[in-house]
Amino acid sequence: MAILLIMKTKHLFLTALILAVLTSAGTQKTFAQEVGALQVLTIDAAVQLAMENNLGLKRSAIDLGTRKRLADRSWNSLLPTVGVGAMVSHPTSITGEIVPRQTMGPHGLQDRDVWTPGLSLSAGLNLSTSVIENIRKAQADYEAGLLSYEAVQQELELAVRKLFYQILLLDANRKLTIQNFESAQSRYEQTVALVRAGQAPRLDELSARVDMENMRPIVISAEIFYENALDSFKTILGIPAETAIKLDGDLSIGITRDFFSARTDSNESLEVSRLLASIRSMEAQRNSVRNSAYIPTLRLAWNSMPLFNRQHQYWNDSNGAFTISLGFNVDNFLPWSNAKTQIDTLNDNIRATEVLLDETVRNRENRISQHMRTVERILESMEAIKLNVELAQSTYEMVEDAYRRGAADYQRLRAAGDGLEQANNRLLQEQFNLVAALLDLEKELNIPFGTLSKGE
Repeated sequence: MAILLIMKTKHLFLTALILAVLTSAGTQKTFAQEVGALQVLTIDAAVQLAMENNLGLKRSAIDLGTRKRLADRSWNSLLPTVGVGAMVSHPTSITGEIVPRQTMGPHGLQDRDVWTPGLSLSAGLNLSTSVIENIRKAQADYEAGLLSYEAVQQELELAVRKLFYQILLLDANRKLTIQNFESAQSRYEQTVALVRAGQAPRLDELSARVDMENMRPIVISAEIFYENALDSFKTILGIPAETAIKLDGDLSIGITRDFFSARTDSNESLEVSRLLASIRSMEAQRNSVRNSAYIPTLRLAWNSMPLFNRQHQYWNDSNGAFTISLGFNVDNFLPWSNAKTQIDTLNDNIRATEVLLDETVRNRENRISQHMRTVERILESMEAIKLNVELAQSTYEMVEDAYRRGAADYQRLRAAGDGLEQANNRLLQEQFNLVAALLDLEKELNIPFGTLSKGE
C-alpha cells in the first residue's frame, strides 16, 4: 500500500512538473513571437538567406567582380599612352670650362650659369592584332567566372536544401525516439500493474524498466544530433548562432509527371559550360601570343622636349619628332623560342581540357542514369515499407491488447514494439533518400530545384 502511495505521489509530482514545463514553454513561445526571436524558415526562405549571407558565396562574388572589371576595361589597350614631365637643366663639363662663361647663341648672348627649365611630352600607340585577342580572353575569363559563380550558387542551394531536409529527418527521429520512450514508459507502467496484480512475473517488470532506461541516452543523443545540425545550418545561412530557428517543411514528397521525361528537358551543365569558356579563353591567349610573336606591331609615336631660355624669354623645341615604326622579334621564329614554347603549352592545355570536357559529358550522363534508377528503386521500396509500417502498427496494437489481457508475455510485446520502431525509422530514412536523390538529379539536369518533387 505504501509503495502504491509513493508511486501515485511520484506520478502527481511528474504531472505537475510537466504542466509547469508546458506552461513555461507556452509563455516562452508567446514571448519569442512578440520579440521576433524565433525565426520560422521554409525551404525557399532558407535558400534566400544563404544567397544573401553565405560568406563563401561573397568571396566568389568578389572574384566575379574582379573578372568583370577586367573585361569591361580590356578595351583600354587600344588607347594611346601619353606622358608629361617637367625638368630643369644646367650645362656641366668634366674636362673643365672649355667655353667662355658667356657665349653668343643663335639669339644673342647666353650665360652658361643659367638653369634652363623645360617640359617633356610624349604619346604612343601600338597597333597589333594581339590586342583584339587579349580583349576576347578577358571576356572569356569573365564568362568562365560567371559560370563558376553560378556553380557555387547551385552547390550552395543544393547543400541548403539537403541539410534542411536532413534536419527534418533528425527532428522526426527525435520525436520518434521520444514517442518510443513514452511507449517504453507506458509498457513499464502496465507491467508494474500486472506484476502487482499477480498476472506477470517480477522479471517482466525488471526487463521493462531496463528497456525504458535504455531509451534515455537514445533520446539525449537524438536531441544533440538535432541541435548540432541546426548550428551547422545557421553557419551556412550566415545568421548568428544565438538566433532560434524552426524549420517549416515536410519529408513526405512525391515526384511530378515530368520525372520520366526529365532527361529530355535537361540543360547544359554548368561544368560543361565553364570548360567551354575556359577553352575559349586559352584559344584567345594562344592567338594573342602567336600574333604578338609572328605579326609585326605598328607603333605610332610622338615626343617633344621644349626648353625655355630664361635670359631671352623664348621656348626652343628642336628635339621633337613623330615616328612610325613596324617590327617584331626575329628570334620568335626559332623552334625553341619562348613564344613557341608558350604556344605549344597552350595547345597542350587546350587538348587536355577538351578531353576533360568529353569525360565530363560522359560522366554526367552516367550520373543522370544512376540517379533516375535510384529514384525508381526508392519509390518501389517505399511502397513496401509503407505496407510494413501498417502491418507493424496493427501487430503492435493486437499484441498490446493481448498483453493487457494477460494473453501475451512481455517479450512478445517488446518484439512488436521494436518491429514498429524499425519500420517507422526505415520509412523516414527512405523519404529523406528520395528527397536527396531528386535534388541530385535536378542538379545534374541543371534545372531549378523542386521541379521534379511535389508535396503529398
